[in-house]
Amino acid sequence: MFIERNRDRGLRGRGMRAAALVCLLAGSSAGVAFAQDDQPELNEPGGVVNVDENLITELFVNDEDLNTVLQLLGIQAQKNIVTGQSVAGRVTANFFGVTFYEALDAILNVNGYGYIERGSFIYVYGLEELERIEEATRSRKSEVVNLNYISAIDLQAFVEPMLSDIGSVTISPEVAEFQIPGENPTGAEDFAGVATVVVTDYEDNVDSILEMIERIDTRPAQVLVEATILQTSLNEANAFGMDFSIIDDLDFSDFVGSGGPLGVIPSLINGQGGTLVGGSETPIAAPADGNGGGVTSTAGNTAGSATLRAGVVSGDIAVFLRLLDEVTDTTILSTPKILTLNRQSARVLVGEKVGYLSTTSTETATTQTVEFLDTGTQLYMRPFVSDDGFIRMELKPQVSTAEIRTVTDSGGAAVTIPDELTNELVTNVMVRDGQTVVLGGLFREATTATRRQVPFLGDIPVLGAPFRGHDDSTERQEIVFLIKPTIVNDQVLLDQADRALATIERVRVGARKGLLPWSREKLTAMYNLEAERLFREGEYVRALHKVQRSLSLNPNQANAIQLRERLIGEQSRNPHRSILQEIIDGEIQEMIENDAQHNTDASEVTFRGMPTSRPDEAALQRMLAEAEAQRAQQAESQAPGFEAWMADSEAQDAETNAEQESDEEVEFADFPIESDD
Repeated sequence: MFIERNRDRGLRGRGMRAAALVCLLAGSSAGVAFAQDDQPELNEPGGVVNVDENLITELFVNDEDLNTVLQLLGIQAQKNIVTGQSVAGRVTANFFGVTFYEALDAILNVNGYGYIERGSFIYVYGLEELERIEEATRSRKSEVVNLNYISAIDLQAFVEPMLSDIGSVTISPEVAEFQIPGENPTGAEDFAGVATVVVTDYEDNVDSILEMIERIDTRPAQVLVEATILQTSLNEANAFGMDFSIIDDLDFSDFVGSGGPLGVIPSLINGQGGTLVGGSETPIAAPADGNGGGVTSTAGNTAGSATLRAGVVSGDIAVFLRLLDEVTDTTILSTPKILTLNRQSARVLVGEKVGYLSTTSTETATTQTVEFLDTGTQLYMRPFVSDDGFIRMELKPQVSTAEIRTVTDSGGAAVTIPDELTNELVTNVMVRDGQTVVLGGLFREATTATRRQVPFLGDIPVLGAPFRGHDDSTERQEIVFLIKPTIVNDQVLLDQADRALATIERVRVGARKGLLPWSREKLTAMYNLEAERLFREGEYVRALHKVQRSLSLNPNQANAIQLRERLIGEQSRNPHRSILQEIIDGEIQEMIENDAQHNTDASEVTFRGMPTSRPDEAALQRMLAEAEAQRAQQAESQAPGFEAWMADSEAQDAETNAEQESDEEVEFADFPIESDD
């Protein structure tokens, strides 16, 4: 019974497939209804395949041979499916409402196969064989990409991971470091074009790489960094002190040339004083008779800085008083600004390059070179712009001064060493676009109190004041660094440039205003402005007169010459004096003459300005006559008649001295006017 039932089921399955084939060939919908009505139950051998006119597929198979399923599927879809001998497998599947190609992909993939559709045929292969076929049939191509912003070396790192095994990328050479030699030209045979990348690979890979390059090779952002460096210092000095000198059996006049009354004791120690004889110092013995004495106190340091000094010399006693009250307040504000590209370092220096000698000694020779130390206000920076509106910056603001001192090396030679006094800050910060942040600063305060006194006597309250000296000083310094980065676009740069040009023009005009009234620059500028105003108002005669007055003062004015050409309707020309130009023009003229000589027939003469025109001899003569007449007319325009006309115009301008009516039309008989208005 089991065998007969299986035989019946097999016969029924084959009958169903035959019925489906008959229905497809007959175009009857009855076959479809029959297939749907006889749909096998789950796990029942055999199967049903149905594909409608829109290639929507319903498939029900249970452990069916792969080739059989492909055959039924091709018949239902009217597709030519070709399989090889190696294609084998079993299929169990239930598909509802899928497309033909989705069903084909699912059936083949689970069995380790794929397909290629060429024309009207679908070829089924194993996956490995399919990969070999696709690789052998894939076309390759090369693309040359000219880069605008990113360097070829940087782009290479992005391209190489996207290449296939047969792909390659070739880049242009790296740009050499910027340098300007003193004598020899640069460049040699270096690559002078833009950064270039050549990509060779399969077409789909190349297309993906080109799309990636388009996204990467974008214009970098520009960052304007404004730094503010505030330096303040406060120095206060106060001093009070008294010095005195008491002598016995001596005269203060004997010490005029050796330090005065406070120089008595040093003079006695040296045994030599000094007096003035006839206005010059004359050394004398001190004391002259060998007897004398004195007491001197210099605790008050009256020879130092002071805002008030007082002194009394009476007989053998001399007393001096010193008072000092000095305050120095200094404020320095530095605001360096610099514009740079994203990820590019920049530096601004406003200061001085201090030169010093650098000595290099060897066993055989000693070499000295001049080196320089940069001092002043400096700013080193490099921005990193992010997409969230923040800017990370590497910064080093610096304020420094230099002192050059001379020392002696081990060989006894004098060498110079620069000492740099600097306030600097090195940091890496994150700042939002357009915001100002305080990077840091330094505050330093030093207070110095100096006391000098005569031992024992200076310790006496009240009475010891004349025997004491006071020097007090307070030094306070502070420096603050602020930074403000701003991402700028093209419009901002254009607006800034317009404002800068307008400011420069105002400065130039202001400088011209300060010239003397008879200055040539001021007079020509006045005439030119007046001529432009008259030209706009249509008063061409007076405008031409003003232009001629301006050019008579300064003939080298391009704008005035251009205005005169617009007024008289012809271009001003003068013969040149260039020997080289004469040689070139002579060679060209010789070539034209030789060409005309070798072509005896005038109709065979080729005019380079009109390659399609070949006039006959009569036409050629007419052209030459017209050119000669034109040259004669130009020569006549430079004749004294033009000067007479100019003289009449000047006389007319001097007589009227009044504004002409705006609707008056001026006509020139011999000099047509072409007005841009």
